[in-house]
Amino acid sequence: MITVLNADDHPILKKGISDLIRSTSDMQWIGSASDGQEALTKIRDMQPDIALLDIEMPHLSGLQVAEKLMSEGIHTRFILFTLFKDESFFQNAMKVGVMGYLLKESSEAEIITCIKSVAAGRAYVNPSLTHMLIQNSNQGPQELDNLTKHERNILKLIARNKTTVEIADMLFISPKTVSNHRTAISKKLNLDGKQNALMKWAMNNAQWLK
Repeated sequence: MITVLNADDHPILKKGISDLIRSTSDMQWIGSASDGQEALTKIRDMQPDIALLDIEMPHLSGLQVAEKLMSEGIHTRFILFTLFKDESFFQNAMKVGVMGYLLKESSEAEIITCIKSVAAGRAYVNPSLTHMLIQNSNQGPQELDNLTKHERNILKLIARNKTTVEIADMLFISPKTVSNHRTAISKKLNLDGKQNALMKWAMNNAQWLK
């Protein structure tokens, strides 16, 4: 039996999800919340298998609730509900560790499938959102558009695991110039200052650097 708690600040949507869970034989609805703070408290107390949260709620967003509780080591798995096909929302949710992402246009069958998938440890993303993400992924990371041709060439060499000195020799420029380019590229790609962050990014996105 999968225990489920849902949270939404829209009463009709909240009731609709609650009724759907109650009518599903292998699921147990254990409560609901009307805002982020209430959801945080109830999930912490009840420890449901699944928490289905609206992203945009008063006091705390669904994403903030999920992030805070997961940092506490809670076993509950989270599904976020949203009205919008917003890739940035989705990417933030995935970074936090949210396993389910549904649009509010989802059918009842999709909602049930998502809950069962996430409860079994499998990620689930609304199919129409997946289609959008695949389309965007075929274009490569948007940050690459910010780079000059010279910077892209340097990034290609970084992806091939070339050192600063090796890149300098290959491009007939000084190592200091290469270092300056690396700094500029990191800023344009919004990378933090962690060691090897640029090399890791380049190697992970090598297919877009051809």
